[in-house]
Amino acid sequence: MTVFLFVTLLFCSIYEDSDSLIVNNDTLTICGSHQYAIKVHLENRGHLFVRNATGAPDSTGWLVLNAPLIVMTDSSSIYGSERGHKGGYMNSHPWGYGPGGGGAGGVSGGGGGGGAYGGAGGDGGDYSGGYGGIAYGDPSDTVIEMGSGGGGGRLSVLDGIGGNGGSAVSLRCCLVELDSSSITVNGQIGYDGSVEAGGGGAGGGILIWADTVHIHDCAMNANGANGGNTMGFGGGGGAGGGRIKILYTALLDTTGLSLSTQKGLGGIADMGTNGDSGTVGTIYIDQYTGLTEFSIAVPPMIKIQPNPVRQVAWISIEKAPAELLMYDACGRCVRKLLLSRKTESINLGVLRSGVYFLRSQSSAEPVKKIILIE
Repeated sequence: MTVFLFVTLLFCSIYEDSDSLIVNNDTLTICGSHQYAIKVHLENRGHLFVRNATGAPDSTGWLVLNAPLIVMTDSSSIYGSERGHKGGYMNSHPWGYGPGGGGAGGVSGGGGGGGAYGGAGGDGGDYSGGYGGIAYGDPSDTVIEMGSGGGGGRLSVLDGIGGNGGSAVSLRCCLVELDSSSITVNGQIGYDGSVEAGGGGAGGGILIWADTVHIHDCAMNANGANGGNTMGFGGGGGAGGGRIKILYTALLDTTGLSLSTQKGLGGIADMGTNGDSGTVGTIYIDQYTGLTEFSIAVPPMIKIQPNPVRQVAWISIEKAPAELLMYDACGRCVRKLLLSRKTESINLGVLRSGVYFLRSQSSAEPVKKIILIE
């Protein structure tokens, strides 16, 4: 037993403070906005689960990770499927939640409409099928949102429940490195109904917003879900796909990247009308010049040229003299730099290649700056 506990503690761990979030071969449920001074690191099958939305305004269902460095490796993942806006789930609220929530089927009978986000939702089947949700948001701005829920199937009372939309996941950083990992924010399939089925939940949103982006052998999925099936008269409407946005300033390096915002298919009705399918969501990848010098919303009080650095770096500061501390990616202080002038040359060639951080100790609010050494 002692050996087992030792092995568990050694290889399964979660560490979080104001500087870093590190998840190693473990699972953490999380939501909301989180800011770290140094890094976020998911490794060795480290997983983050977005906490489910409750249906209340501005509740859970979304996740923002903000740090200079964000790394995901070794089959790690962020999972936010079915955790966005709720589907219609009770007689008092049969319509899907969210700006593109699917409509509920009529009280005389009708499948629920599919939810929307990047793509529109499909209408529910039968004569009084619920309407599909309308796509919302801008496909090319810097905003990411949750997918909306599908409408419930109705026959006087709620029959099939609508599926939840996918959550919204945003990674904002200077450098992001994703390798053999995944981010998934799919919608939830509409529930089957005895007579009228529920509509599918829309795919959620994924935003990668960084100066430098390295992505290799990764999958990002924001797919809309299928409508529910029924042996009765109205199949649920399929949901619209979500949105995926990758914005970079300096460099985009990708191989083996799979992006998907597929539509949900309409549900099948054995005795009546199938639901309509939704439409495909959006994928946007572009260079975004407004992100220059982004580092946890701290003004660029420290400038480094060139960056990446091979041997000598010219470091500029606003006020001299100043003391700067240099940390490696593990949070260890590797050098102390004393600058007597506003601009000085520093030889960093003795350090190993990798990511480093500068932190100023000369002000009440320590300034942080990322350095890449080749």
